[in-house]
Amino acid sequence: MPLRLNYPIKSKFSINMTRAIYDIVGQYNQDKINGFDEHFLESLVELLELENAKSVLDAMGGNGNFTCRMLNYCSARNIETPAMTLLEYSSVQIEFARASIDSELVSIVHGDILSMSNLQSGEKIPENAFDRIVIKSGNHEIPADKQYHLYLNLFRLLKPGGRFINLGFLFNEVQERDEFAEITKVKDSIIGAVDAVENRYFLMRDELYALLNRVGFEEVAKRVSFEYVIRSEIVEKEYFSEPKWDQAITELRMAQSRAMTLQQHGRITFDGEDSVMRLPGEITVAVKPQ
Repeated sequence: MPLRLNYPIKSKFSINMTRAIYDIVGQYNQDKINGFDEHFLESLVELLELENAKSVLDAMGGNGNFTCRMLNYCSARNIETPAMTLLEYSSVQIEFARASIDSELVSIVHGDILSMSNLQSGEKIPENAFDRIVIKSGNHEIPADKQYHLYLNLFRLLKPGGRFINLGFLFNEVQERDEFAEITKVKDSIIGAVDAVENRYFLMRDELYALLNRVGFEEVAKRVSFEYVIRSEIVEKEYFSEPKWDQAITELRMAQSRAMTLQQHGRITFDGEDSVMRLPGEITVAVKPQ
């Protein structure tokens, strides 16, 4: 069956704004919000070396946008497409994925990476099943006290010699991390994402590396350093385009104005009513030993 290339950005569903961020986020183009362009995203796919993989897990795969990108990449280069699994916790995002991916090569699982199970059937995701596992800008949704469990599960799901590729925020300065976390809490509180306010955790670089080494990964290394480029006009359009959100925009600007360390380091800049946040990110690769 053919793959529909244009995955949806806006939902046809009417979503209650008091629901969790996992459901709310499915309505928006997260790559655009994060400042990821086509060249950058293609470079992420290239790091997976799909030509040498037989099975791939897009963990915390959201609306399927990155799975679509991997499929398109293989098709355009005549690469034999690996068997792919998309795992996502949100029932809303799963519906996006099912609407945008029409391929017999993809297993779409409404599941939980922390319990390693299908939320509908209860069936466990098999261990030692994947050559590649990728998380694209999702690990910060996992609470601090569950981060170790996340990477332990990923380690178990990989085949010996398999690779985990993580793209995410990765801070080197605690004050920068804490100020950005406060800004995101303001945004999440405004839209009613109580789970995100309570649970989101942005890792320090040494924390991520320590966790990956602790669960047994080897060859943990930075492959690409980059910056999330989050422009206020895009965030406002994607999240707060209706007039009723005018007060929300004001609150976000106030939260940014309080982030003095980020401002001093040039990570938040203002131009009239517009702002740009440039935040540290990294593509990290780790290998499960043979």
